[in-house]
Amino acid sequence: MAQPDRSGGGDIPGGGRYFALVTAPASAVTRFLGACRGEVVAWSYFLKMLWDFGRIAYVRTRMNLRSFITGFAGVSGHEALTAYRCNTCEEVVERTCGKGNYTALLGKVAIITGASNGLGLENARCMMKYGCHVVWAVRSPDKAAAALQRLEEREGKLQGKATILKVELSDLRTIKPFVKDFLALGLPLHYLICNAGIMAPTEWLPSPQGFELMFATNNLSHFLMTELLMPKMKETGKTSEVRIVVLSSVAGACCLNINPEKLPCPKEEYHEFAEYGVTKALDCLHAQHLQRHHGSDNIVACAVHPGIIGTGLGQGNIGLTSLLYGGMFTAIFRKSVAKGAATTLHCALSPEVSAQVKSGASFFYNCAPQAPPNIMAPGKNKGLDDRLYERQLELVRPYM
Repeated sequence: MAQPDRSGGGDIPGGGRYFALVTAPASAVTRFLGACRGEVVAWSYFLKMLWDFGRIAYVRTRMNLRSFITGFAGVSGHEALTAYRCNTCEEVVERTCGKGNYTALLGKVAIITGASNGLGLENARCMMKYGCHVVWAVRSPDKAAAALQRLEEREGKLQGKATILKVELSDLRTIKPFVKDFLALGLPLHYLICNAGIMAPTEWLPSPQGFELMFATNNLSHFLMTELLMPKMKETGKTSEVRIVVLSSVAGACCLNINPEKLPCPKEEYHEFAEYGVTKALDCLHAQHLQRHHGSDNIVACAVHPGIIGTGLGQGNIGLTSLLYGGMFTAIFRKSVAKGAATTLHCALSPEVSAQVKSGASFFYNCAPQAPPNIMAPGKNKGLDDRLYERQLELVRPYM
C-alpha cells in the first residue's frame, strides 16, 4: 500500500514541490508587505522629526531644520561620496602594522567600551589579531566571554590577549571600580576607545543617578572614565604616544547649540533625536577639549563618525531604526560593521592622524579628517568646550 507523501503536500503526489510553489510567492508577498510597512514607518518618523524641528521651541534651541539639513545632508552626503576611500577595519590594521605582522602591537594596551558586539567587537578582534592586549569594558562579562569564545573558534588563537572587566556605563557608581580593576593589572594604557552608547529611547528615561539615560551612558560615563584614567595615560605618554578615540555621529553634526546649564536634559524638554544629537556633539567637543588640554602630554584625542551601521543601536525606537537601517532614504549611506569600525582604528593607529589632530583636525570619517558643521566646528563657540567640561565635572565629582 502506497504511503502518503509527508513532505508537506498530504496525499498529493509531489506534494512537497506543490507546497513550495504555493508558499514561495506567499513568502515574497509577505516580505514585500513588510518592507512597505517599514518604509511607511521610516518616512512617518522622518516627517515627524522635520515637523518637530520646525514647531517645538525647546527642540529648535538644540536642533532646527537648517542645522538638521546641513548636518545630516552635509556629513552623510559627503560620506557617501567619499566612501570609496574607506577600507575595512582589518585593512586599516594591515596598512598601519604591515599585513601578516601579527606581533606589531605586542606590548600595547587598549580599553574598548562595548567590546562584546558590533563595532567594538570588530575593533577588539583586529587589534588582538595584531598583538594588542585589549581590555573589554562590558556590561555583561558572560556575554563577552561567549563572544570571545566564538571569535577564537572562528579566527583561531589570537596573538593578543583579552581581559574582560565589568562596567555599567549607565551607572556612574561602576566607573571607579572598573578603573581600579584596570589599574590593578599594572598595565600601561596606549588606546582608550570610547565606543559604547545608546541611541534615542522614545521617552525620557532616568539613569540610576537620575540623569537622562543617553547623557549618562554616552557622555558622563566616558567623561568620568577618561578623567580617572588620565594619570595612567599621562604616565604612558612619557614613553609612547597615547590615543583617545571617541565615537560621535552625524547626529552630532546636526546639533545647533548646547546650554551647559540644561545638562542633563529636563524631562519636559526631551526629544529623542535632538537629545541624541546633543550627546554626540558633546562627544566631539570633549575630544577637542582633551586635545587642547592634554596634547602636550603626548596624548592625541579625536572623534569619529563611523557611519550608519545596523548594529542593533536604537532597537527600542522602531521609527528611527526603520529610517536608518531599513528605509530606502538612508540606503546609500549604510556601511557594513567591517567598514564602520575602520575609522576608529585608523584614528587609533595611523601615524598621520597625530599630525592632523595637532594641526586642528578633530572629527574623522571614511578614514580621513573632515570639517564638522554647526556646533562641532572647532572654534565656533569659543570657550564652550571648557564650560561643558566644567559642567560634566560638577556632575561626576561625587563618583570620582
